Amino acid sequence: MAALIPETIVTENPHGVLCFGPIGPEDKDDNNGMFLSVEGGYTQLCNKNGNRSEIVPGKSEELCGTRLAQGDQQEASKEAIAKIITARNGDICIIAENGNIKFKAKNIYAECIGDGNDGSFLLKANDHISMIAGEQMTMGGSKICMVSSDAITLHAQGLIYQICTDVEKQSPVNVVSKILKGDILGAFIDTVRKTCA
Repeated sequence: MAALIPETIVTENPHGVLCFGPIGPEDKDDNNGMFLSVEGGYTQLCNKNGNRSEIVPGKSEELCGTRLAQGDQQEASKEAIAKIITARNGDICIIAENGNIKFKAKNIYAECIGDGNDGSFLLKANDHISMIAGEQMTMGGSKICMVSSDAITLHAQGLIYQICTDVEKQSPVNVVSKILKGDILGAFIDTVRKTCA
């Protein structure tokens, strides 16, 4: 059995410790590559597999893009990239367990590039979802389905234009009437389900 590589402590004092190699028992390789811990609780751990963990008990802040124009460039391009995060595989998760997540920019672009059953943009809220535009708001799709358990209100200070080949209306009274006449409610529900699938 090959001997384990001993740890290499670069520095260790009351303010912190930085070491390379195993940090567990001498007879066991814990796969640690680098361990950094400073007074206050900040900890960084890198293992030999290429994984990294970081613990920041306080606020974590990063500033970038202050000097995008360097070298022969007199000025940065209009859409110069100041920071990029790329995951070749796997997901990227941003979680605020007891706070809010805020995005603020001149423009925000979101694009889903999945194929087949992927490529969806999903929004879910326990309370309100509000969308406000200073100019025009556009929704487009091969099918648009609006479903409400209570009411749907369309309110305009001007005209409401309805451009279509045909309009089909149905009220709960008509549904009940059809049931009394022997029509099958399941067929109606199935039609709605297919429309909003």
